[in-house]
Amino acid sequence: MAAKTLLRRVGTGVGYFLIYVVAVYALTYFLPNYTPGFLRDKPLDNGFWRAVFFTHVALGAIALGLGPFQFSKKLRQRRVRLHHTLGKLYVVSILVGSVAAFGAAWFSSTGWVAATGFMSLAVAWFYTTFQAYRAIRCGQVRSHQAWMYRSYAATLAAVTLRIILPFELAVLQMPFSTAYPIVAWLCWIPNLLVVEWWLVKRNRAEVALTPNPLKGA
Repeated sequence: MAAKTLLRRVGTGVGYFLIYVVAVYALTYFLPNYTPGFLRDKPLDNGFWRAVFFTHVALGAIALGLGPFQFSKKLRQRRVRLHHTLGKLYVVSILVGSVAAFGAAWFSSTGWVAATGFMSLAVAWFYTTFQAYRAIRCGQVRSHQAWMYRSYAATLAAVTLRIILPFELAVLQMPFSTAYPIVAWLCWIPNLLVVEWWLVKRNRAEVALTPNPLKGA
């Protein structure tokens, strides 16, 4: 049990490290006189693209950084008002950031497959977050929590993209024109599938632990 707990803590620590490295890295896009290599093939002189891209980056970084706080049980129990405030900021960041991401996806330099993948991610990001917001407004706490897990799984696409893409390029030696359309789908669909599997598993475990009043009757 001790080894399992240690492994869980190490995994959580690594996850948090990756989350905040990616969130901080996104902020480097706003440094003056600095253009990351990734942006050199983008339409930097297009005002619409600049607006939607940098809006998406800024708000996505905020949502990514807020996620771990929203899932903190201690924060939810001890600082309810702060939890609600951060939750509103998380929701607004995604609802606006996902629309901006949808617009930015149209400008994918590697074709329609990548563009469609990122547009689909933007739709999933918006939908899961909106459902989480609607559930809590209706007082459906359990449903709200499940949709928040799905929402953050979509948010974590920013992290999984930066794990998968270097692997494709450096290890598999794929050309960027091939790797990017693949990662446009692979960075988020497995995230949602894993969360869905975990939610089903958790629900089954809870049902199994629920006393059956008919037993022994």
